[in-house]
Amino acid sequence: MPSRETLKPIDVLRHELKALRYILDKYHSGKLDRAELPPRDDFMSEQGREIFDAIIAAPSRAAAEKKISEMDLEDVDIESFLRLSGEHYYTYPALVRERAEAIRSGRLRVQNA
Repeated sequence: MPSRETLKPIDVLRHELKALRYILDKYHSGKLDRAELPPRDDFMSEQGREIFDAIIAAPSRAAAEKKISEMDLEDVDIESFLRLSGEHYYTYPALVRERAEAIRSGRLRVQNA
C-alpha cells in the first residue's frame, strides 16, 4: 500500500458492506466464528457499525435481517444489501481489519475525515 494513500468515505463504506454481507451470510449458521470477525471498531463508518451491531446482537439471521430492514442509513440501499449474496466476499472481513490498522497508523487516510 503506498504511503498516505487516500480513500473516499463511500469506498470505505462499500468495502465494509461487502464484509458485512459476508458476515450476515455466515455468522448465524456457525460458518464464521466470533473470533474471525473484525472488531466493531475496525468498521470506520457509522453505518457499518450499526449493521455490525444488528448482526451480532440478533439471535438468528432472520432476526438480523429484520432489524437491518428497519434501518434508514445514509448511502446504504438496505433492500439491495439484503437481497445480495455475500458468498464471494470472503476476503472483505480481513480487508476491513487491514484498512482500519492502516488508517490508525496513518498509512491510509479517508478524505474529509
